[in-house]
Amino acid sequence: MSDITATTTVPGARAGLPWGLWWSQLRAIVRLELRKGFRRSFWLLIGALSPLCILIPRLLFSHALGDPGDIAGATQMFAGIYQVYFLRVVIFFSCLSIFGNLIRREMLDRSLHFYFLSPVRRELLVVAKYVTGLIVSCGLFGGATVLLFALTYLPHESTAVWQFFSHGPGLAHLGSYLLVTFLACLGYGAVFLFFGCFFKSPAIPALAVFGWEWIYFLLPPLLKQMSVIHYLQPLCPVPLFKGAVAMLAEAPAPWVSVLGLSMLALVLVAVSAWKIRRMEITYEEA
Repeated sequence: MSDITATTTVPGARAGLPWGLWWSQLRAIVRLELRKGFRRSFWLLIGALSPLCILIPRLLFSHALGDPGDIAGATQMFAGIYQVYFLRVVIFFSCLSIFGNLIRREMLDRSLHFYFLSPVRRELLVVAKYVTGLIVSCGLFGGATVLLFALTYLPHESTAVWQFFSHGPGLAHLGSYLLVTFLACLGYGAVFLFFGCFFKSPAIPALAVFGWEWIYFLLPPLLKQMSVIHYLQPLCPVPLFKGAVAMLAEAPAPWVSVLGLSMLALVLVAVSAWKIRRMEITYEEA
């Protein structure tokens, strides 16, 4: 915690300005949390790269098995892997592990009081931890998205792949998937940070959200708007067939999705900051 304390005593032109002081403390906490966050991300990396179990054999045995199919087939395959597994399972539970434990882990490690004893506002602590979670999750899953996207097209003929990326929608598709990945980390991260501040076990309400997200296509239009996936799904460049029993609902415009998830994150982080402002350390109940 010495870095945080040092920011309150270093002289300088901005030392007397609250915003300058808060910015210095924010950076100090983020640096400290990043060192811990990336050390704990090994199993998250394994999960992020788990789709390689499908893509690597396809890459290694594509010549032995013959033509792996056309570019359109690869595009549809990646859409299925990303939207059904990577987005709804890997990113969801990884964000639960990252953001849901930002406060709870400190309670379990009996180290939260060190932050509370430091000359730093508790609201700033919540924001710094959330920003740290975003850096870790977006860096991890953004990089995995790029890698998986590239490996999907690697078995195909190089000229067709080059045309797809240089003159076709390849780069636009990749950009859309990266945007969805960022917004998923933004939205789910704020939800699980909120759960970590208000529940002793964030996993219990998270499982309820998980079930709600999976039955999304069965929900009536009004209830669809109460799910994160409702705002992520329209941003995916390749739609998936949801079945004959799916309830139809008007997809939100891209700017509505971005603004809606950003507002959700802002509100939930603000409420979490309000909660931690009134939190008392009772490790016996952690």
